[in-house]
Amino acid sequence: MGWIKDAKANTLGAEARKAFEDGDWYFAPRLNSPATAHQLSGNIGDWTMMLESIAKAGWVLQHWSVAQDKHGRPEAYPLFVRRQ
Repeated sequence: MGWIKDAKANTLGAEARKAFEDGDWYFAPRLNSPATAHQLSGNIGDWTMMLESIAKAGWVLQHWSVAQDKHGRPEAYPLFVRRQ
C-alpha cells in the first residue's frame, strides 16, 4: 500500500469512527477518483481501502452513487448507515 492510499483511508476511517461515536445515524463521504486511475475497467484500490476503513468503524454500506466531477473524473457518493 502506498502512503497516500494509507493516509486517505486512515483519515476517512477516523472521520467515520468519530461520527459513529457521536451517535450519527448516517455517514456520507465523497470519494474522489485517484489521480493515477486509468481509464480501463478494474478495481479502484483507493476506494476499496476507504470503504473498508469506514466499515471497520461500524458502518454498513446502504447506497452507492457515482458521478463525474467538473474534470470528468468519477466521484463516488456512498451512503452508510449505523450498524444495528
